[in-house]
Amino acid sequence: MNYQAFKRNSQKEYLGFCEQKGFVYSVQIDGDKFAVVALKNGKVEVLTTYRVKCKVSV
Repeated sequence: MNYQAFKRNSQKEYLGFCEQKGFVYSVQIDGDKFAVVALKNGKVEVLTTYRVKCKVSV
């Protein structure tokens, strides 16, 4: 993910600040796919990606 894609993404949530990595965000990439990214000096680093699964029980 580059800075422009990060900036345009409206589905992001600020998670905190890391001295080594910079500002940390959770970003929705797709319907059920998310990434935790770090933003430092205009550069975006993807730290991890994950999927959210919804299980409906009756």
